[in-house]
Amino acid sequence: MAVVLDARTPLYAAAALPELAPAGSRDDEVERLRAAVARARAQLLRIERQLAARGLTHDAEIFSAHSSILADHKLIDEIVTAIGERNLSADAAVGQVVLEWYQQFVASAHAVVRDKGPDILDIGQRLLRCLERAPEGIVTSDSIVVAAALTPSDVVRFANLGVRALVVETCGLKSHVAILARGCGIPMIAAIDSAVETIPHGERLLVYATTGAVVFHASAEEQEVAKAIRRQIELAERPVAVPLEPVTRDGVRITLLLNISGLSDGRAVARIGADGVGLYRTEFDYLEHDRWPTEDEIFSVYQRVTDTVGPGELNIRLADFGAEKCPAYADIPINRNPSLGIRGMRLLLDREDILGPQARALARLARQRPLTVLLPMVDTADTLTAATEALCRIAGCRDRDELPFRLGAMIEVPSAAYDVDTLLERVDSLAVGLNDLTQYMLAADRDDELMEVYHDALQPAVLRIVARVIRAADAAGKPVTMCGELAGDRKLAHALLALGARRFSVSLAHFPDTVALIRHLSLETLSATAEQLLRKTSGKAVRAFLARQK
Repeated sequence: MAVVLDARTPLYAAAALPELAPAGSRDDEVERLRAAVARARAQLLRIERQLAARGLTHDAEIFSAHSSILADHKLIDEIVTAIGERNLSADAAVGQVVLEWYQQFVASAHAVVRDKGPDILDIGQRLLRCLERAPEGIVTSDSIVVAAALTPSDVVRFANLGVRALVVETCGLKSHVAILARGCGIPMIAAIDSAVETIPHGERLLVYATTGAVVFHASAEEQEVAKAIRRQIELAERPVAVPLEPVTRDGVRITLLLNISGLSDGRAVARIGADGVGLYRTEFDYLEHDRWPTEDEIFSVYQRVTDTVGPGELNIRLADFGAEKCPAYADIPINRNPSLGIRGMRLLLDREDILGPQARALARLARQRPLTVLLPMVDTADTLTAATEALCRIAGCRDRDELPFRLGAMIEVPSAAYDVDTLLERVDSLAVGLNDLTQYMLAADRDDELMEVYHDALQPAVLRIVARVIRAADAAGKPVTMCGELAGDRKLAHALLALGARRFSVSLAHFPDTVALIRHLSLETLSATAEQLLRKTSGKAVRAFLARQK
């Protein structure tokens, strides 16, 4: 059934919002705004976690970007100025300033900038809802939503409600709305002129996502044909069992682990036949709280997660706060460029009040079952030494040998990759964070759409530094795992197998494809091509070379 949203006004109707601030209450309005911003950031972080847990990491980054805009203060400072200089209520100030920003974006000559207009509206609408003055939507499960425009938050909300499809008048194919709809599995038809005016509310619709057709007033025969097509699609998409053993054609068993962000995706570890957890991103657990959790609360979460994932390998990363992954309640300064600022171990070493409860909880867990604690964003041997000393002090140990858990270092920074031999003397294992390592090697922001073409892990420079890490770990007799979303990229996994990688940790979404790739390849053949691969001089040449390998 069609639910037609009258969304031509890109923000809630100004008439529905209190215009002027009550006399003498400007400070109160600013406080209302600040509280709404905190609530909005908390909501965004929860949405980010939900998407990440479903393997939709790129989609989660959309909401990280929204959170970054709120944390950057430029938008909020303009709203605060409007409250003071225009004597507006917080609600009206949000409406006016966000509309001004939106109009600037959609007037741009560049499509990439225009496509970000809905993101600005999304932030404004979220702030208004958090100010408790905005109306709730009318969409229910099984609806087909018809709208002039939608925001990313709308898509997530509709996905959670179980909507059948989206029909939108304006939406770029590379916009966040389109990307999210694809990621959430919601069919979307865009560029339907006058859909809001033409399609009656409550009308039964047929939406053909493959052809872009929308049919209303459908005859009984058309409805039966549509049902038959739907049944065929459902049969074709019925899940196929994943092979339990990721074994190459020549009989080599590859260790294949799962990236998890909490209890929800932890349940999949045993079901899909993973060898365990290669990367447990613990920072997402903090998003469930409105304050810093206690040691007991952290330990309780870890117990539930580990009971769920079973007896396999368990690698738990210390909370990698910083950049966009920071709880709304955290009193952590936002750097101008967070990816180059205080994050990972830098932050944890500065804030033992944050590190302490987590480290003690992990020490308690390690006395119940074997596990490895991964140190995020290790940049130098000095940082690694300081981290080890801090963990020993917190756990009441004299040295690393007395720690109840094994210690691993994330290789995400080029300096750590170049100094890998020194680091290997002080840890039990390594995990290569391919996304961040590629970002820092190529100076290409992984979160910037304009940088996507430059953020290429198949560039020879990236492959050579990863090969260096693999060889050093092999020489030291210590395990090294390829981690992150890029580890599940088929071409990159192909290249890494050729370079000697034998351990991968991938998202749930990439797990079946990675198993299939491993079972298709022969390591004896691949290993003979490693030196040829490393002599390639461009990403294009690497791709062409891999395409010729069987």
